[in-house]
Amino acid sequence: MTGTTASETARRRALDRALEALPLVLGYILLCCLYAWQASRHDSPTIFTDELEFAQISRSIAETGESARRGAPYGVQTLYSYLVAPAWWIDDTASAYEAAKFIGVLVMTATIFPAYALARTIVSRPWALGAAVAAAAIPALSYAPFLVEEPLAYPVATLALFLIARAGVRPARVSIGLAVGVCASAILVRTQLAVLFPVLAIVLLAAAWRTDPVRRWRETWTTWDRIGAVVLLIGGAVVLAAVLGRHSYSWYVATTSFKERMLEYGLWAFGGLAIGVGVVPFIATLIALVRPRPERDARTTTIVALTASSFAAFGLYTAVKVAYLSTNLSVVIAERNLIYLTPLLFVGSALVLERRTVSWLAAAAATAVALYLVTTTPLKLETYPNYETHGLAIAAFANRIPKWPTETIETALVLVVLGSALSLIALRLARSRATRVAVASSVALFSLTWSLTTEVYAANGERGASDQQYATLPKPPNWVDRTTGGASSVFVGQGVSDPNPFWQLEFWNPSIKWFWGIDGSTPGGVTPNLLRPDGTQDPADLGAGFAVASKGVALAAPSVTTVGDYVVYRLSGSPVRLRQASTGIAADGWMSSEASYTLYDVMSRGRGYVKVTLSRQGACFPQLEPADAVVAVGPVGVNEFDQPGIARVTAQREVKVKACEPNPVVLPVPPQPWRVEVSLDPTFVPRELDPSQGDARQLGAVVGFEPFVG
Repeated sequence: MTGTTASETARRRALDRALEALPLVLGYILLCCLYAWQASRHDSPTIFTDELEFAQISRSIAETGESARRGAPYGVQTLYSYLVAPAWWIDDTASAYEAAKFIGVLVMTATIFPAYALARTIVSRPWALGAAVAAAAIPALSYAPFLVEEPLAYPVATLALFLIARAGVRPARVSIGLAVGVCASAILVRTQLAVLFPVLAIVLLAAAWRTDPVRRWRETWTTWDRIGAVVLLIGGAVVLAAVLGRHSYSWYVATTSFKERMLEYGLWAFGGLAIGVGVVPFIATLIALVRPRPERDARTTTIVALTASSFAAFGLYTAVKVAYLSTNLSVVIAERNLIYLTPLLFVGSALVLERRTVSWLAAAAATAVALYLVTTTPLKLETYPNYETHGLAIAAFANRIPKWPTETIETALVLVVLGSALSLIALRLARSRATRVAVASSVALFSLTWSLTTEVYAANGERGASDQQYATLPKPPNWVDRTTGGASSVFVGQGVSDPNPFWQLEFWNPSIKWFWGIDGSTPGGVTPNLLRPDGTQDPADLGAGFAVASKGVALAAPSVTTVGDYVVYRLSGSPVRLRQASTGIAADGWMSSEASYTLYDVMSRGRGYVKVTLSRQGACFPQLEPADAVVAVGPVGVNEFDQPGIARVTAQREVKVKACEPNPVVLPVPPQPWRVEVSLDPTFVPRELDPSQGDARQLGAVVGFEPFVG
């Protein structure tokens, strides 16, 4: 009888757990369907070189079990590469890419589970469910189809936050060990997540602080003991900052010279985060940090310590990063580095909405902070999509769909802040249970709707960017692999001024194993040496089956097909030998101060000439002064750098390159492989001569080379 009762009890518990998990699983499935649909419309990578590198490393892991980039060992950079590696077991690149995106969707959306567990440490099941769903419906979920670390880093960081909270509530060897282990694993996913260790340390110190032995010890402190403790804390912070400055150049630069940028740009990131989730969770979380004395139990104080320390750690990291980036790259709103705080935002919101304990002072302070953030954070309406801050997609939505001007959007955000604060205060003032439930439910629904709308519009913007990239590709994009049957190939190019088409070619055609830029312009590639004046390139023992040559390069080998500006040649293991090549010429034909043309494969027996055209017919600026150009020709030689040069000048001409004129020059060429070099000075910038022009390049002339026999 006892056994039957125990069995029934076990079944009931299992049923209760299943019923508890059912809404969570249903929410996961529904969100996965949305994000999988978004991923299916994301046709091609756009974040280069990050997505290209992760794809190549994970491909290498799938094929060899080792991490490599373009065949060179790369070391373990992130566990994300191992996560998506099985996708590349699929032979077809398009299908493998779809599988990799789907893995990202499944994993990133799984944040809902550790977010629920985190919320359950402090609130009841219904509110925990709401917080978990909201944590998986934020603008950052639009990163799910990208081949970057975030799809794995976000759920791992959320799991770490839950385990840190559990270790803070009930410190024990197992709970602390699990928290340490996941925090260490998080670093292997994304190095930024090393900030979880200070968070763990602070939470454990907070747990130790409230234990009876420490409490009794603190009761013996004098005023000077307290002052000494504060001095020790300040000294420890100074020492820590000095140590970090010695080991981190970015920390040293930001904290010594750009403190103002750290504060300003760091707050911008928080502004993007707050705007993206509808502001009210941000205000509610700040309010949640101030708990009345009756609520200061182990769970509440742990969540407060976890939230405050996480805000400080992730915020400081972001502030240092953006301040440093502003010195050598660009000014960005780095909300992307703060997305790991969003589960805490919704847990804090759930705590306030469920308990309805709102401090007047905390509410006023939180509202003031939120007002400052939304009124000082740039909305970047001209940048859509904005990969670094998907939270601002809601402003782009307001600007592009209902056509609101900037001033209207800013006013609306201020009203949202004030409305959010009033709604939270109304929870405290409401007398009836029905009113409290209505207000709390409305606040939660508003935040979830706002956040998910932002995610959808952010994903829509990234899809548009992907469409633009994909539209420029030859179809099918893996045309090289199809042409060569997957045989190893070498890319030979020059004048790669826009690397995106090149990176797309590399991503979609993994059979291209080597990347050569005869003028050094191929991103991440090598510059081959000239082995002999007949155009043979070194290294000559690649053993490649095919070569893909870009515009301005022709090989002395049988051509297989031509697609756009690319020509595929059959090498069959032979060395790469150039037939002709030009350097220093952009895709639109413009040169800057130097350009060259080399003809290695001289077939004619007659007297040869070359016509060099230095055209400024597209630069009819009245204030543009003539430039001095020197055109020299002679037989090909191998210079001291093992690169092609003119062995001796056999003909040379000086010419004035005038605006609106073609400026042709004709020179005789020697009977052996020859080279013509052009130098021009001064160059000009179209935008400086005509502000309506968008071209900011230093231009010389549109150059053309035309060999002929006289």
